[in-house]
Amino acid sequence: MSANALASAGDTARESAFGVSMNCPSANVDVDLSVADANAAGGTNGVLALAAGSTAGGVQIQLLQAGVPVQFGSTWSHGFSLKGVQAIPFTARYLRMPSALVPGTVKGEAVLTATYR
Repeated sequence: MSANALASAGDTARESAFGVSMNCPSANVDVDLSVADANAAGGTNGVLALAAGSTAGGVQIQLLQAGVPVQFGSTWSHGFSLKGVQAIPFTARYLRMPSALVPGTVKGEAVLTATYR
């Protein structure tokens, strides 16, 4: 990607949709979800800390759901489960940080927790 796509702090680029598969053993169970940064406690605004193997600088990955940054540690209702596999949709994008932009690899890791009630 061109550095021009992330010219200033706060710029975003290359949104990519993905789904996390969840296999529910039974239907009609209320499910709550939460996401955490696997590499940094207390992260906010859906911005993942750079994971091991990252070589880039000045850019991180931001997670969104329904177009809104995921608030790490917050819980939201997924609704009632369906029996079997269902996808939980997310979007990831690059987010320019205030530090100098350095080309390289960007890696981030998140933990999704499902609580059945």
